[in-house]
Amino acid sequence: MLNVLTRVCFLDSIDGRPCPLILWDSSLSPASNETHSSVKLTWGTYQQSLKQKCWQNGRVPKPEWGCTEIHHHEWSKLALFDFLLQIYNRLDTNCCGFRPRKEDACVQNGLRPKCDDQDSVALAHIIQRKHDPRHLVFIDNKGFFDRSEDNLNFKLLEGIKEFPESAVSVLKSQHLRQKLLQSLFLDKVYWESQGGRQGIEKLIDVIEQRAKILLTYINAHGAKVLPMNE
Repeated sequence: MLNVLTRVCFLDSIDGRPCPLILWDSSLSPASNETHSSVKLTWGTYQQSLKQKCWQNGRVPKPEWGCTEIHHHEWSKLALFDFLLQIYNRLDTNCCGFRPRKEDACVQNGLRPKCDDQDSVALAHIIQRKHDPRHLVFIDNKGFFDRSEDNLNFKLLEGIKEFPESAVSVLKSQHLRQKLLQSLFLDKVYWESQGGRQGIEKLIDVIEQRAKILLTYINAHGAKVLPMNE
């Protein structure tokens, strides 16, 4: 369901600690140096495009709608993924939706004051493939597992009215832990860097709890759960 650019860890040659490396893919569309995106969007234009449901049901958008080539359903998939991992550096680069730590990039770069004008805040790491501009490629997927439940970033879900049926069905099932264990076990270096099975289980505990919170959010906001196979 999710188009995620592979992220692997190699051992640092200096201190032996695992360090992340994003594999380069030549099929990706060129990205700007400022936002590392192949599509330039501000929070305001992004919210407007969500309302227009660009390309949904094969509908060709009008020029004045401000749509990009990205299919409407891609944003639902991205928001769900980012909420579960609490990734903020795509949709909330200035940390407007939660209380950041002093080591977070938005604080280090003095970006939080820009939250007063959120509509002009640029989205980052919005990447497409050259041959498939309708779909997003997820890069720089560093999750945050130590964020408390009273400090989750619900801004990531703002404007999202539908969620992918395939993902939600897994969140509702009893198989989420098993699927995550199988997936994470494939990355031996990351598995060991988290202390093996015991450490990975703790991370999955966090994701399972966030999944419950997300399902409650979907029900409380009357969001639709739809097949998203375009």
